[in-house]
Amino acid sequence: METIVFIALLTSTVATLLGVFSKSTKQTIALMALQAAAIGFVELMYVLVNLVLGLHMEALVKFIASFVEWFSAAAISPLIIYWGMVRTADTVDKPLIDVRRGSLIVAAIVLIHLGLWVYYYQVIPKQLEALPFISLMFTLSVYLMVTRRDPLKVLVGLNMAENALFPLLARSPMVVVPFLLVLMIFVNIVGVFIVMESHRDYGSMEISDWRLSR
Repeated sequence: METIVFIALLTSTVATLLGVFSKSTKQTIALMALQAAAIGFVELMYVLVNLVLGLHMEALVKFIASFVEWFSAAAISPLIIYWGMVRTADTVDKPLIDVRRGSLIVAAIVLIHLGLWVYYYQVIPKQLEALPFISLMFTLSVYLMVTRRDPLKVLVGLNMAENALFPLLARSPMVVVPFLLVLMIFVNIVGVFIVMESHRDYGSMEISDWRLSR
């Protein structure tokens, strides 16, 4: 694995890990943007190099698609959720699981993935060498989603999980990319709209305080 790829994956993994323990919504959104920016940087540089060296239409289309996907994950989606936070509240809370037990669970998740990476490193194909990082970030993002009451942090966890799959999605057919981008932006807009309406109706940013009927 190239050094720049390792640094980018490590940076995005650390951002995901910090997001699990972040307290304020603003911090969590910032870490989401950092994760997306780092994890998409390498693929963007690859297609940029191919564009400069190749200077053909296919390379240009690939660069535009990768840039739009990267910009959407690193800027547009965080801004949508940030707008929802501005219209509601910058909630400061703690995970449902206390810090001590949560730290043990997260440490176990990291050690398990590290062990699997060391064990399978020699047999993992080069095109899938980022898989241990992807799996770890995805698992941590799901953990973030299920241990928070703040719906915006849950939405951030969903985006982080989707961002973790970026190295795999970048190799998917080009026709799939626009569909995925539109779908994720739509999910964020609808999610933020629901959060704002629920906050207005119930005056709370905790999902447990929301009721089906008044």
